[in-house]
Amino acid sequence: MTNKVVFIDTEVSVKEKKVCDIGAIKDGNMILHCNSIAKFYHFIADAKFICGHNIIHHDLKYLPFAEEKKLKTKAIDTLYLSPLLFPKRPYHSLLKDDKLQTEELNNPVNDCKKAQHLFYDEVTAFLLLPWKMKQIFACLLYKLEEFSAFFEYMKFKPYFSNVIGLIHKEFEGKICANVDLKPLILDSPRELAYALSLICVQDNYSITPPWLLHQFPKIEVIMKVLRNTPCVNGCQYCNNTLNIHTELKRIFGYDTFRTYNGEPLQEQAVKAAVEGKSLLAVFPTGGGKSITFQLPALMAGKAIRGLTVVISPLQSLMKDQVDNLNRIGITEAVTINGLLDPIERANAIERVKNGTAMLLYISPEQLRSKTIEKLLLSRNIARFVIDEAHCFSAWGQDFRVDYLYIGDFICELQAKKLDKNPIPVSCFTATAKQKVISDICDYFKVKLGVYLEIYASLATRENLQYKVVYKETEEEKYNELRNLIAEKNCPTIVYVARTKRTEELAEKLTKDGFFAKAFHGKMDANDKILNQEEFIQNKVKIMVATSAFGMGVDKKDVKLVIHYDISDSLENYVQEAGRAGRDPSMQAECYVLYNDSDLDKHFFLLNQTKLSMGEIQQVWKAIKDLTRFRDKVCCSPLEIARQAGWDDSVRDIETRVKTAVMALENAGYVKRGKNVPHIYATSILAKNMEEAGLRIQKSTLFSEEQRMKAKRIIKSLISRRSIATARNDDAESRIDYLADTLGMTKEEVITCVNLMRQEGLLADTQDMSAYMLVHDTENKSLFFLERFAKLEYFLLTQLTEDGFHRNLKEMNEIAHTNKISFSNVKNLRILLYYFSIKNYVKKTEDGTNWLPTMDIPKLLEKHQDRIELCKFILKSLYSKVVREINSEQKLIPVQFSVVGLLQEWKETPRIDVNHTATISLKDVEDALLYLSKIGALKLEGGFLVLYNGMEINRLIADNRIKYKVDDYRFLDEFYKQKIRQIHIVGEYANLMVQDYEKALQFVQDYFQMDFKRFITKYFKGERVKDIDRTITPEKYHQLFGELSKKQLQIVNDAESKYIVVAAGPGSGKTRVLVHKLASLLLLEDIKHEQLLMLTFSRAAATEFKKRLIALIGTAAQFVEIKTFHSYCFDLLGRIGNLDDAKDVVKTAVEMIERGEVEQGKITKRVLVIDEAQDMSESDFQLVRALMKVNEDIRVIAVGDDDQNIYEFRHSDSKYLRNLIEEYGAVKYEMTENYRSKKMIVEIGNRFASTITKRMKSSKIEAVQAESGMVKITHHVGMQMIEAVVNEIKCTYKTGTACILTNTNEEALQVVGFLQKEGIRANLIQSLGKEFKLYNMAEIRYFLKKIKNELKTPMISEEIWERAKNKLFTTYADSTCLEICKNLIKDFEELYPQKYYTDLEEFAKESFYEDFYEKDNKETIFVSTIHKSKGREFDSVYMMLNGSLTLTDEERRKIYVGITRAKENLYIHCNTNVFSEKLFPEIVHIIDEKIYEEPKEICLQLTLKDVFLDFFKEKEKERLVSILHSGTPLLISSNSLYVRTREGEKTVVVFSKAFYDRVIQLRRKGYEPYSAIVRFVVGWKGKGEERETAVLLPDMWFRKI
Repeated sequence: MTNKVVFIDTEVSVKEKKVCDIGAIKDGNMILHCNSIAKFYHFIADAKFICGHNIIHHDLKYLPFAEEKKLKTKAIDTLYLSPLLFPKRPYHSLLKDDKLQTEELNNPVNDCKKAQHLFYDEVTAFLLLPWKMKQIFACLLYKLEEFSAFFEYMKFKPYFSNVIGLIHKEFEGKICANVDLKPLILDSPRELAYALSLICVQDNYSITPPWLLHQFPKIEVIMKVLRNTPCVNGCQYCNNTLNIHTELKRIFGYDTFRTYNGEPLQEQAVKAAVEGKSLLAVFPTGGGKSITFQLPALMAGKAIRGLTVVISPLQSLMKDQVDNLNRIGITEAVTINGLLDPIERANAIERVKNGTAMLLYISPEQLRSKTIEKLLLSRNIARFVIDEAHCFSAWGQDFRVDYLYIGDFICELQAKKLDKNPIPVSCFTATAKQKVISDICDYFKVKLGVYLEIYASLATRENLQYKVVYKETEEEKYNELRNLIAEKNCPTIVYVARTKRTEELAEKLTKDGFFAKAFHGKMDANDKILNQEEFIQNKVKIMVATSAFGMGVDKKDVKLVIHYDISDSLENYVQEAGRAGRDPSMQAECYVLYNDSDLDKHFFLLNQTKLSMGEIQQVWKAIKDLTRFRDKVCCSPLEIARQAGWDDSVRDIETRVKTAVMALENAGYVKRGKNVPHIYATSILAKNMEEAGLRIQKSTLFSEEQRMKAKRIIKSLISRRSIATARNDDAESRIDYLADTLGMTKEEVITCVNLMRQEGLLADTQDMSAYMLVHDTENKSLFFLERFAKLEYFLLTQLTEDGFHRNLKEMNEIAHTNKISFSNVKNLRILLYYFSIKNYVKKTEDGTNWLPTMDIPKLLEKHQDRIELCKFILKSLYSKVVREINSEQKLIPVQFSVVGLLQEWKETPRIDVNHTATISLKDVEDALLYLSKIGALKLEGGFLVLYNGMEINRLIADNRIKYKVDDYRFLDEFYKQKIRQIHIVGEYANLMVQDYEKALQFVQDYFQMDFKRFITKYFKGERVKDIDRTITPEKYHQLFGELSKKQLQIVNDAESKYIVVAAGPGSGKTRVLVHKLASLLLLEDIKHEQLLMLTFSRAAATEFKKRLIALIGTAAQFVEIKTFHSYCFDLLGRIGNLDDAKDVVKTAVEMIERGEVEQGKITKRVLVIDEAQDMSESDFQLVRALMKVNEDIRVIAVGDDDQNIYEFRHSDSKYLRNLIEEYGAVKYEMTENYRSKKMIVEIGNRFASTITKRMKSSKIEAVQAESGMVKITHHVGMQMIEAVVNEIKCTYKTGTACILTNTNEEALQVVGFLQKEGIRANLIQSLGKEFKLYNMAEIRYFLKKIKNELKTPMISEEIWERAKNKLFTTYADSTCLEICKNLIKDFEELYPQKYYTDLEEFAKESFYEDFYEKDNKETIFVSTIHKSKGREFDSVYMMLNGSLTLTDEERRKIYVGITRAKENLYIHCNTNVFSEKLFPEIVHIIDEKIYEEPKEICLQLTLKDVFLDFFKEKEKERLVSILHSGTPLLISSNSLYVRTREGEKTVVVFSKAFYDRVIQLRRKGYEPYSAIVRFVVGWKGKGEERETAVLLPDMWFRKI
């Protein structure tokens, strides 16, 4: 038998494990194509050899003669010969990885032809090999089944006895001369042959094919042994190729390595890396860290074609390092990160795949990508380099949870490579304490069994001079900054703490003549690159930056670094300061402009960025909710955040979710898998590329651009035809992988794949699942759609070419006016989100408006078509739902195909035939996306994965299991260290001001001493406690140093879930609450968005906010402190106002219970309630609802049941007691009275003791020792006003004073009497339900001036100031102007960013009396007792006309009146309530005089007192609108008038009821004698659209 060869190929059904098609070729042109084994046997009977590609371990396994017993044929496999004979790029044209390049599927004859062509090329290649190489290959491979037949065919036998000597001689200077080849030849001859074949290639970028590495992982090991392990004795190869000094010169041009005070650490670390050791290098900033890993990486790339993977937390740093290498001509480094565009990303991936990349920079998060994992499996990994390695340690200054996955990934990668030898690891950090070094070493020892050699520099930078300059104010800081810049006149980096400040400071310096640029992590990537380049090239000398700037920036002439804000740790400070003087021969200076408040900013930022245990619990609950029906879920971080109730105010929301998931993973609650994309196609319905290309070309579905992309995609898929079958590897059929490798966006790939499916090129499978809202036999999803469709149509009608002229709250108001009850802000925002991702609208740059991207009619047409299609889809899916009998599930799963839906739509008859022609696959996708976003469907997989989802496996099934304190220990330790680091850097600054040498020693000790010893040395006694708090000692004393023992106990209680504080009058309730809020924010891990405080008046909310701002600064402005009504209006998405407040709380509760409120609005960790005794049933139901949706919420309710005086509006202190009785709240009693003198407290106690069902068990104790004045005057008559006023005239000297009455009418009479006596008086009373501060002409004028200029929801300072000036000028003579000024002042203080809706709501919720000057000591206040609650006065005069018997409510009201007094209390009464028998020690006066009725009466007219229709005449309205508060009026019988140039003009006509009252007063002898304009207000009649200006006067009557 001659050397006859038959070329064969089979198509195998792996599922059925049998051959289903056979092809064979022999004698040049004889072809067999059949599925008969017998015919196949006959065809090859006369052949000595059969040959094919991958036949030995694949095709022959499924043929009966696999052991070659039936036929005397021997198998030659071109697969294993190819990498041996074609090791050099571009390899053989017929090969792609382990497959033959083909453009035709399922045709074994075609593959036979390819194999035949390849085989004869391999024969030629072998014949062209040098004789010694033939001998080496033959000696190593002759007896192996993959090669023996080939050598027999070539008639080549090995006869060289000393193969070891032959290899050493042939590879002299190419491998280590001292390597022991014998064990390699005996154990791994195949791997050795492949390694030697690759070594022969002169091209450094030729690599071992991925399939070969996968099948024979020892090739990597052998390459390292032969070429990357320096020998001890030295040899030609090792002395040259592995010589770190010559390679340093060759690659980087440096003659020597850098030393640190004579220590050759850089050289030692490089040497260790080249020797294959794992190491930890601690080098100072500018210490040559990059070269320390780049040099070994590039050497390994050349020697073993190895890839070094650099893991870094900063994307910008990765790009900088790659760019810096490119600048010096080193192009072997790439980065794959989010800053790259698709083309760049595809190019980087391709370069890693093809071997032209030797350094790959990635972030820890990218290790979760299957694309990255596959990429690394395809290469010989020389080493992992972990930059910023302190991130592993909770004791490091920048611990990152995602770093903890690195060890797991490397371990998994090694296992998949079947490599028992650990991949070396190099860790780098610029600054690290001993504990951090220990943590890093322990981590790799436990995870990988790797021991790190440590190379740490103890030397300090001798060329840096450190200085700290203490500056008291911001102005002093800035002046010093300018002086330093002007004096030094050199390249300067100015470091600040906040991103916003970089731009503000750079702009300010530039205006002052110091040209500066800004740099921070959130800048546009192009701006960052431009600014950095200008600084490096000295086009700009000053860079104002956050700590993100400088890493990897090699600028040697920076001579000045100024920390405008001190760093948050010594580690960061040393790193940032070390960016000066990177040229060791140059002296540089490092300044800190220090202020104690700098530390407070760092503490606040830490509190706001800290991932608290409560937040992790929220994420755990969200995952439990998402996995309610299954153990595994694939979802995005944003979906988890939304499920957890986090809204857009949460900083770095996706990063925080991933960190929380990692924390849960480390604690064993979940297991996070790789980022899982969806696979769209499982089969290709075209025979070859030619057919596929022709069908794409002819199709009308594709645009020209899509055609080109579709052809590239289908070509890639066809060329990988059997990958999934052969190795269960779906590589290039994944959408993300295709997008990455072909340089397209994921959306572009998805669109093309779906179009190819629609064209029939790709299989249509059941590729999506949906969960429908189904209840019994009702399609709830359809009902949901119809409500949203109505709302969307309304929203589109509000859209103009200029966008929306109203914000969401205003649009929601209009929607409700239009009877769209389903509307709320949450649903409006959902629709706008959909519009934006579909590019129907786009946000303006300031983020305050949405502009349409197409004509409004076109949008309405799209809306109509989409809704019709959505209805069809829901009906179609509903028909496919399989419902189980008695199933309680509301979400029912249904499987469907997107293409199938389109086909079904086309085949369904409809009246409008045009729709069939216009609806495309993209429209179906859009409709499904819409249904998903509005919540009508829950979709999984497919094109709706808009960003990579995370695969999360839930490991703990029990829903009752919570994330615990012990689980949080690791993160907690990290945050404690961050707190200590801030204190320590502050201590350094203070030391530096006092003693330079001591400060330097402090730094040295910090990095070198055991941490406990360091703390003991520098923080003695009580200071040890100080450094564990998230505030400075000074701030701690300010917050808590002056609180009483009981107050401090309440503020410090961070453990009790529910707290009730029964706070007596004057006990410092407001102070305790403000300090508790401060404690929550600064010490208890509560972020401002997680905290809600509810009050019962806008005045109280304002007062709390003001005090909190004064206590902790501007951070308090973001805390949500609202009235119950305001908060509920916010939940409803409406602007708060007092008119509609009646049922708003009840409505909000119902919406919460139905799940209609935005989750972020009600997700809270702490609820604080002020005046909790005033809660009504609706108010308490709101509290219950919030407790129900937030299972771990803390509730702190403060109130005094003795002061519950609003029973008439359904308030009841039983709800405060319910918190104790039902929920087990801890009760505190605050009984120390700081307000009142001793005698006033005593009479209050006596009176309170007569009230039943009291919560407090202890009596109130006066803190003040002075007795004060209490006097009770007993009257025998009913009239007491004259007596009270006489008392004031005799006793009032100075201070604040108030007369308290029972009724509004009495209060008005008192005001009239005081004014008659020439005593200034201010009335604190209700002005009637119809009067609203918001309706005052002055307020309306101010709002109108703003609104007329407003183009965005935010009010600019220019508009604000112009409106103020107009108001102050126009209404200069108005007696209400002072009230307006106080309102504006309060708003400015509370709202640094002024939004029109906030201003409008503030005005609508406020009362006129809220803006009186509280400490006005020249005016007597007059008030009803009800209105006086919450106020205090130095002297109180109570006037009690009462019954002989008192109810508890009346007793509580009198108790409130008594406890308003601070120093003096004068009671005038005509009852026995204050009899001398009950209060014997108090001065009692019997006044038997019968006083007459007051001679003067003041009446303040309300809307009920004037004839409203009179004002509707345009002439009257014009006249009224120019009158101001305080304008005198003239009186006629039934009206008031003014004199004008045109004569007398009536401006008020009395209502019949008021005119009758005037008649009655006249009968009593009272005549009106004076009148003025009190208010001009806006009024709108019921059902009327137009508003009318109405004048409300004050009138005085005198008894004649």
